[in-house]
Amino acid sequence: MNLRQKKSVIVFLMCINLILLAACGSDKTAQPSDSGTQLATETSSETKDPAPEKVTLSLMVGGNNKFYETITKEYTKRNPHVTFDLQTVDGSQYDSLLRTRIATKNLPDIVGHNVSDMARRYNPAANFVDLSNEPWVARLVNPEIIKINGSIYNLPFAASGSALGIVYNKKMFADLNLSVPKTFDELLQVSETLKTNGITPFYLGNKDGWVAQIWGLTTFSEVIKGTDIMDKINSNQLKHADVPGFEEALGQVMQLFEKGYVNEDHLSVGFDGLGAAMNSGKAAMTVLGDFLEAGDKVGDYGIFATPGVNQPDLTVGTVTGWFISKNSKNIEEAKKFLDFWSQPDIMSIQYAEDPRFSAFKDIQVSFNPLMQGEYDEYISQGKVVRQYNDLIAVDTSELFRLYQDMFGKGKTPKQVLEAWDEKVEELAKAAEIPGW
Repeated sequence: MNLRQKKSVIVFLMCINLILLAACGSDKTAQPSDSGTQLATETSSETKDPAPEKVTLSLMVGGNNKFYETITKEYTKRNPHVTFDLQTVDGSQYDSLLRTRIATKNLPDIVGHNVSDMARRYNPAANFVDLSNEPWVARLVNPEIIKINGSIYNLPFAASGSALGIVYNKKMFADLNLSVPKTFDELLQVSETLKTNGITPFYLGNKDGWVAQIWGLTTFSEVIKGTDIMDKINSNQLKHADVPGFEEALGQVMQLFEKGYVNEDHLSVGFDGLGAAMNSGKAAMTVLGDFLEAGDKVGDYGIFATPGVNQPDLTVGTVTGWFISKNSKNIEEAKKFLDFWSQPDIMSIQYAEDPRFSAFKDIQVSFNPLMQGEYDEYISQGKVVRQYNDLIAVDTSELFRLYQDMFGKGKTPKQVLEAWDEKVEELAKAAEIPGW
C-alpha cells in the first residue's frame, strides 16, 4: 500500500470515529456553548405553585363560646395562610354595634347573628352574600326555616331554635289510651277525658308574661304560615284585629278556662313552679316548650304542636348562624371557611359544647327524650313554623301583659288585639319603620 492509500484509510477511519462519537453523544446532556449560553437540559425542574396569599378573616360574634376559637384554630392548622381576628361582643351591645358597622360599611368578613333580626333590621340582600348555591345547602335539615325572601344568607348553627307548644305527660295519655290531638276539637275531647278522670288537663304558669304569651305566639304562627299577613301588618296595611284567625286563636285558649281545664292559681304560678307541679302529677299538660325543667323525669314528657289550626306544625324559635359581608375582600375564603364549618367532624366540635338540633342531615346529636321526640316527629321532617315574635317588626313585651289581662278576664280577645294594634303603631312610628 503506497503512502497516498495509507492516508486515505486514516482519513476514512477518522470520519467513522467522528460519526460514532456524534451518534453516542446525542443521548447525553448538552454542554454549554462557547458563548456561555446554558442549553436546555433533558429533564426540566417541576414548576411549583405559588404559596397562597396570606389572609386574615375577621369574625364578629356575641358571647365567647370556646368552640369559636377551637374551630378557627383548626382551620388555620389545615390552611396556614389563613388567620382569624375573632371579635367577641357583649350581647347587650351587639345590635347597636352591628347597626353602626353596616352604616359605615365597616363590617367584619363574617358575622354571627340570628335570621329573624337580620331579616327585620339589616336588609340581608343589600349587606350580605347570598349563599343559596353553596354545596352544604343540599345537606340542610330545614332550609326553609332560614330563608329570607326565598334566599339563604347564613350557614345555620341548628335546624331550629327552641320548640314551643303543649308539653304533655306521655304516661298519663297512655294510661287513658289518649292520642295526641291534631285539631282543637280533639284537644277539647282529650281535656274532658282527663278532667272526668280527676286529672287537671292544663297546669299553666301565667304569672310570667313570657309564659303567658306562648299560646298566642304558637297559634298566631300557625295562622300566618304561608301568607303575607305579617308583611302587611309590618307595613301598616293590615291590623291584628282584622285577622279572624287571631281572634279565633285567643278565643280557643279562653275556652280552656271557661270549661275548667286550667289550674285556678295560674296567675300566681310562674315558670319556676311548672316543672315541680307537672312532676307531682297535678296535671297532664302545660303550654310551654322543650325546656320544661323536669329533671330525671324528663323522659315522661313529649311535646305536640298547639292545635290552633288542623294538623299544625311545631312552632320553633329563630336560628343563629354565620353571614358573610358583601363588602368583604375575602368572600371566597370566607365561603371556604363556612363549608369547612359545615363538615361533620367540625360541626360536632360545636355540638359537643353546645348541643342543638343538628342543622345537617349527616350529623347526629344526642338529646334528652323530650327533645329527641320532637326532633324525630317534627323537626327532622320539616314540620315546623317560624314563631310570630320573630316576624313582627316591633318588640312584643307589651303583648305579654295584654295576654295576662285576658286570662284574668280583664280583656276580651278582640280588645287584646285592638290594644296591641295601638301599641304596634306607637312602636313602629318611634322606630321609623317604613309605612308608619
